[in-house]
Amino acid sequence: MKRKAGFTLIELLVVIAVIALLMSVLLPALGRAREQGRQTVCTAHSNSLAMCFRLYAEDYDGYLPPAPNNGLWDNAWEQPVILKKYDLTDNKAYWGIAYEPYTKSNEIFHCPSHIRVDDWPEDGWGYPYQHFFEYCSYGLNGYLVWNSDKGRHFNLFNDPKRPAEMIMFQDHIEQKLEVRSDSFTISAGADINLTQWRNGGTLGDFPNAVDECFRHGGKSTTAWLDGHVGQIRKTTGHDVPRRWYTGLDTNDEW
Repeated sequence: MKRKAGFTLIELLVVIAVIALLMSVLLPALGRAREQGRQTVCTAHSNSLAMCFRLYAEDYDGYLPPAPNNGLWDNAWEQPVILKKYDLTDNKAYWGIAYEPYTKSNEIFHCPSHIRVDDWPEDGWGYPYQHFFEYCSYGLNGYLVWNSDKGRHFNLFNDPKRPAEMIMFQDHIEQKLEVRSDSFTISAGADINLTQWRNGGTLGDFPNAVDECFRHGGKSTTAWLDGHVGQIRKTTGHDVPRRWYTGLDTNDEW
């Protein structure tokens, strides 16, 4: 009588072990490839948005519009009968609204590696509202709106000494950077950057906030004033001069 063909238990275990080994090798590589793809999309979005900044500035003599410090495009969070789109006079608005006429959609304000941004839990919002903050992945350098060192509005074409070394916007958990405890440079009296967001910061429920700023494998996609886009590696701030935000030659303390 012929023996039926088939695998023995030992052979099956060997096959399973080989498959498991291959998966352990391939999965990290696939994860890295997926993240590289997301970073490429984020860079493309940042390039497009940087161009929108330039177009706006050309139309308004080098000046940018006011920038609300929130992240909403409309009042969908209220579940209204009639949806109302916000404008820059609404304090709940995202600064990106100003550039919507120069874009085809607000998709360019979304980073595909974005997990969570500031959803204002101190105002009673928090994570359940996160989906309303889908298109506000980038933090604007607040100095482009108001130069607090000089006490006046900033002109993109006349003020910066080194446009290639001044940050326009970047991957960040916060929507508008005031260049104190929320930027990559170190503020006065501190020995490390991003003190507002470390260990959950003052809010207590953002344990991965700093990682969100460097969401691309430890890098932050950053657009500079001359229009180029690059990455800043995860840093404690000692290698980030304050002039990257202020545009000034000095690195004076606050």
